[in-house]
Amino acid sequence: MKDNFLQGIISFLIYTFTCFLIVEWLKPVMELTNTDHLSLFVIYLSVSFFFYFIKLNWKVTIPIKLVFISWTIVHIYTDYSFLSRDSLNYLSESLQHNFVSIFSQEWGAITDPFRTFLFFALLWMTTYLLNYWITIRKTILLFFILTVLFITILDTFSPYNAKNSIVITLISGFIIMGLLYIQKLIKENQVSIRGTFVTASITSLIVLVMISGITAYAMPKAGPIWPDPVPFFTTSTLEVDEREGNGASVNGVKRVGYGENDEQLGGAFQSDDTPVFWAKTDTPQYWKVETKDTYTSKGWVQSEEETPLLSFGSGELFETDFPPGAEEYTEEANIMLAQEFPLILQPYGMKSIQTNEEALFTSNPLTQKISVLNSSNSVLWDYNVTFSEPSYSLKAMRETSVEDLSLVPAELQRYLQLPDTLPERVKELAVSITEDRISLYDKALNIERYFRGNNFSYNQTMAAVPRGDTDYVDQFLFETKVGYCDNFSTSMVVLLRSLDIPARWVKGFAPGERANVEGLGSVYEVTNNNAHSWVEAYFPNVGWITFEPTIGFSSSANVIYDIESQTDEPQTPEQQEEKPEEQAATGKKDDDVSFSLTTFLQDTLEWMAERKAAIIWGLIILGIISLFAYSRRGKWLPKVLIPVGRMRKNDWNSFEKMYHQLLQQLSLHGMRREQGQTLLDFAKKVDKDIGTNHMTDLTKVYQQGFYGNNKTEINYASIRESWEYLINRISG
Repeated sequence: MKDNFLQGIISFLIYTFTCFLIVEWLKPVMELTNTDHLSLFVIYLSVSFFFYFIKLNWKVTIPIKLVFISWTIVHIYTDYSFLSRDSLNYLSESLQHNFVSIFSQEWGAITDPFRTFLFFALLWMTTYLLNYWITIRKTILLFFILTVLFITILDTFSPYNAKNSIVITLISGFIIMGLLYIQKLIKENQVSIRGTFVTASITSLIVLVMISGITAYAMPKAGPIWPDPVPFFTTSTLEVDEREGNGASVNGVKRVGYGENDEQLGGAFQSDDTPVFWAKTDTPQYWKVETKDTYTSKGWVQSEEETPLLSFGSGELFETDFPPGAEEYTEEANIMLAQEFPLILQPYGMKSIQTNEEALFTSNPLTQKISVLNSSNSVLWDYNVTFSEPSYSLKAMRETSVEDLSLVPAELQRYLQLPDTLPERVKELAVSITEDRISLYDKALNIERYFRGNNFSYNQTMAAVPRGDTDYVDQFLFETKVGYCDNFSTSMVVLLRSLDIPARWVKGFAPGERANVEGLGSVYEVTNNNAHSWVEAYFPNVGWITFEPTIGFSSSANVIYDIESQTDEPQTPEQQEEKPEEQAATGKKDDDVSFSLTTFLQDTLEWMAERKAAIIWGLIILGIISLFAYSRRGKWLPKVLIPVGRMRKNDWNSFEKMYHQLLQQLSLHGMRREQGQTLLDFAKKVDKDIGTNHMTDLTKVYQQGFYGNNKTEINYASIRESWEYLINRISG
């Protein structure tokens, strides 16, 4: 009686924690499908496991479960009393309607109440399977592993937060496996269990597992090594909007290039080295095309303000927001288009445009665009620009302060715009990055430098498209940290505006590469790959200054170092930026490692996508082979066990494992141990069927070592021969 009571306690704990496990399957299903009434499903599970625990006859359990399911459906979907005629009519009509829909294959006509019934049926089968694993197989390892995989995958690839569920699952799973192992030892060895033994075993098991789980949950944890993969997978669906202009789409992926529609940023780009123009100039330049002032949380648009256009002719001097530098540094660049491009490409400090054609130019002060008004086709294929790169006094920029922001002109207020939906943590990040700096220039430099570390990486194919209410900048700063120039430049503009520093988003082209082009000589070749975006920030008493936050790009304003450098001052971008050779000498940085892992993931997914059919067929064939091998394991497994057993040491641990393997092989070949049958009686029966005495000898040695604790006087070499004989004999 006492043994049965203690066995009941163990079984009750096993069923209880198993119920906890399956509830962790229900929680994400309920949350992600917006399904209510979780408590009713939990009650159903608890009742089902309780029936298995008390071993209630199926003739009683089935009607009770059906009544509970029916009551649940009536309670959820109607206002009828369960025992009323209306509820019975409702249930019968619902069943009739849904069965007709199923037989006619009208799947869309299946009603929600019937789907609820099917879900209960699924839970019914799941609890039955778990009860089989608990009572017969004495293991739920497979279900435990599947539960962990299910929860962790949902936590990674869905909005479901499984932080607590993972802890509950691990604690429950380890406790169940420990209790089942205790049950298995008791059953196999016919041990009479004592209260103190059971209490000590169960208590120590539960306490140890729970303390380990709670400690692991409470301890600080390192941040993720890889960026959030969800946005990349959503981008990989190729359901991103195409940009206008040269941003054409190839198989759903945008081709890199200049486009004027930036309302939806993000998404993968395919490289394109088609030349856009050639620039014959002595020094590399950033080629500005336009700016935008309104951030929408998904991308950029231009405000609808009307402003008079400024007109000027060929060779006439005109003004921009970037006054040219000293006269002695004036240069001339010859621009030759390789493809039609309707806007003028502007180096910083531009003074005038010269062309052999008759042309009138218009400049939009809001967008900074310069267009050709009356040239043929409004496109100049060959023109010259004169410019003198502007320079800035470091002393003047270091003297800028937060108080100076009150001097920002009213017409620049639009460059402080931020959407009302911008998450507060973006503004908090801007403050934390710059709180140790006084001047506005140093604050901007700190933001520019922020992207050089902190696990950000440059990648054109893994940039996320923000879905739903997700903010483009917030997603990049806190979740993905993977993207290209649009991500970096937009984020810096938003961070600057969060500090009330006027900033605008600039689009154009990076300098390109020096090349020898036939008929043109040595020129800078600028391709679609060089389409780029960067940042312009405004400082009172200084003016507009360019910043380059994108990893891998190093353009910066021409700064005159007219003050002595100090050790506590932030380094200039030129000082921060290491050349590739220097980085190789100093070793890989953390963000390089992260980028390498990200690139490896990307290449792996691309390789799998290209071989999708072969992989699917390979998995199908492998599955068929595995099923065939599993069904025939009684034939080939012994041939594996013997050479593996010969590699083991001649000691008790090896013998104990080999003995249990022998019991499993006997069970596979139909020689199963009966309920209540001792090991020795079972061994004598096996020897009688086979016609040997080896099983009896092995069992006596096993009992001598297990119960008598006499493990040193055993002739392991001799019993190994008996074990091999039996393995070969039963396998035929």
